[in-house]
Amino acid sequence: MESMPFLHANRIFTITFLEDLAFADVRRILDHLLEADAFSPEVQAERGHYVIELDHGSFNVWVYEMEVIIQSG
Repeated sequence: MESMPFLHANRIFTITFLEDLAFADVRRILDHLLEADAFSPEVQAERGHYVIELDHGSFNVWVYEMEVIIQSG
């Protein structure tokens, strides 16, 4: 498991991932989470897990504050 800071959309996220991911995939996952308002405390209280489908596979994603854990689904 590896963790790294990631700047996207003028915000700094901490991304933790179990396998190597392309930066383009990380950006697309973050875009999806931003559209879903996943970083809002109210949304996090109700929902912290997402399944995000990309062209080449799905990812299980957990969000807590500005931390994002990504795992291939």
